[in-house]
Amino acid sequence: MIKNTSLILALTFILFTTAHAEQNSQSLESIAEAVKYYVEQNINLPGEYEMSLTPLDSRLNLPQCTEPLEAFTTTDLIKAGRTTIGVRCNAEKKWSIFTSVIIKTYQMVVVLSQPIQRGEIITRQHLAIEKREVSTLRENFVTQLEQIENKQAMRQLSTGTILSLRYIVEPKLIKRGDKVVISTTKPDFSIRMSGIAMMDGTKEQLISVKNQNSGRLINATVIEPGLVSVNY
Repeated sequence: MIKNTSLILALTFILFTTAHAEQNSQSLESIAEAVKYYVEQNINLPGEYEMSLTPLDSRLNLPQCTEPLEAFTTTDLIKAGRTTIGVRCNAEKKWSIFTSVIIKTYQMVVVLSQPIQRGEIITRQHLAIEKREVSTLRENFVTQLEQIENKQAMRQLSTGTILSLRYIVEPKLIKRGDKVVISTTKPDFSIRMSGIAMMDGTKEQLISVKNQNSGRLINATVIEPGLVSVNY
């Protein structure tokens, strides 16, 4: 009987000690919540974002902090991608720990709804707007149709491609050797002459044009295919 009583007392002591230790350990959930709150308060990214925390080791046993937990980063800027965030306790029993957070950002971007060939002019029929993850993209991806409509593709692109300004150029409205109309407009008169383009030109580009009547070379601004403008 005495042996049994001793066994019961020993088991009771172990359970009490374990429970007491658990009650005085900082919960992993509270650390995760501190990280989440810190990100929510300090993130400054366009569009929507999604955050996932790298799970902490379940064997972690930190003293219960008697002060509010403080989250921090080595830099004040929280970017998309993987970020390291620290959590520390500033109470008498100080401690700190670092955890990893992966932040994915999503924006409405312009994508191709059908494939396009190199040199082809991109029209509204080629384009669609979809929500996509942009965390790993460079900042010059396109978000407005007007940014890319009627531009020329620099390379072959497949359906679903997120469009970037790196993929396009202004189309050549005039090519070297093209016959053009040279227009000069003033408040009291307007003159139109025939000319020959001496170089390729994109919209609003200044190009060299030969006046067919005088044979003179002049600089003119490309307005549209077959039309340039001169200001005197």
